[in-house]
Amino acid sequence: MFEYIINSSPFMKAILTCCFLGVISWGILEISYKSMIRATSQIGKTKKKWLVSLRKKYEDYHSMNVKVNNVATFVDRLFRKKKICGFTCSFWVTLEKLSVAGCAIAGAAGALAASQQGKDLTDIMITYLTGITAACILLFLDTFLRADEKKHMVIINMNDYLENVLENTISGREAVEDVGEQRERRHRLLRYAQENRKKKKADPPVTVEEEKLLEDVLQEFFA
Repeated sequence: MFEYIINSSPFMKAILTCCFLGVISWGILEISYKSMIRATSQIGKTKKKWLVSLRKKYEDYHSMNVKVNNVATFVDRLFRKKKICGFTCSFWVTLEKLSVAGCAIAGAAGALAASQQGKDLTDIMITYLTGITAACILLFLDTFLRADEKKHMVIINMNDYLENVLENTISGREAVEDVGEQRERRHRLLRYAQENRKKKKADPPVTVEEEKLLEDVLQEFFA
């Protein structure tokens, strides 16, 4: 097998390389999308860093009194930054589609080059059919992957969590904090009133002689 690949034409090597890249990119996307769908369906419990960052950023906006008017745009921007093996999802999707085109083009170009070199019809057909077959296999995998549908499902899960679950959680937390602040304020006022009442009780009452002396002093002062 390896000897055949080494001794094959550059076009056959290009077909095999493109097919290999297409299968690798498909496998990475398939595993990643399944993982993302599973994680986004329970964002409140997941420990995925990019989803924890999503929650934290949304909560930070609320703490700064900045309202997120378009949650879909907020989620889509974060999803575009999500990387798989160091590259974004769009890179792997593009690589898979380019691999399909590369297999078909390399097969057709190899068949054309073989015919111009005067090779047997068998060699020409093998090169052409190998490229077309590899392209068809990758197209079938791409159809089975349903990348757009799975991406849409991930974004819907993220939108639903932010707009319904996290928003209500933050609103409830703020309401509880407001009630707690009001209760604490009432406790402080009550404590102050009790201490003031005790202080007044602790002060000695003014006697009749002290009142008489005070009146005499005031009369002499204003006379």
